[in-house]
Amino acid sequence: MKTNAITMSALLFLLCGGFAACDDTEDSHITGTPPASAPEEVSAFFETCLPPSSYSHSDPEFGFSEINYGESECFLINSMEEFAAIAPSGTDLPAIDFDKYSLLIGQYRTGDPGYKLDAQAVDIQSDPIIWNVRYKRLHGASPAVVTTFYFWGLYNKLPAGAAVVDITIL
Repeated sequence: MKTNAITMSALLFLLCGGFAACDDTEDSHITGTPPASAPEEVSAFFETCLPPSSYSHSDPEFGFSEINYGESECFLINSMEEFAAIAPSGTDLPAIDFDKYSLLIGQYRTGDPGYKLDAQAVDIQSDPIIWNVRYKRLHGASPAVVTTFYFWGLYNKLPAGAAVVDITIL
């Protein structure tokens, strides 16, 4: 009888421990309006000219500034002239209808390449505009190496002005 009570207590303890375990579900909500679907030509341009990170690629020739660890930078682009001013020189730029769309291009520097872009949205209710960009931690080990992440999004026309990036890492 005492053995059954001990067994039942151990079983109950393990069962309750399973309910108290860490929850792997993530909050999927990100504040703001998600990007518009980019035409294939625009997506192909960025796949070729703007790598997801500097860890496995050379730095792109976009007009980014030199930033420090933990800093970010973004460009809010509302015309082909603004796009050409920061794009790699001599590159054929994709056609973007800047009467309907705005382009956001950004970078973020961290000390770990083990992240992947998860979601993005723009919050135009704030001044300046906030570009919410979320990265998700990849499973497994990764080296400690300074890495710059690059990202972009095509959005329904945004008001001209300043924009800042708010990076969240899950």
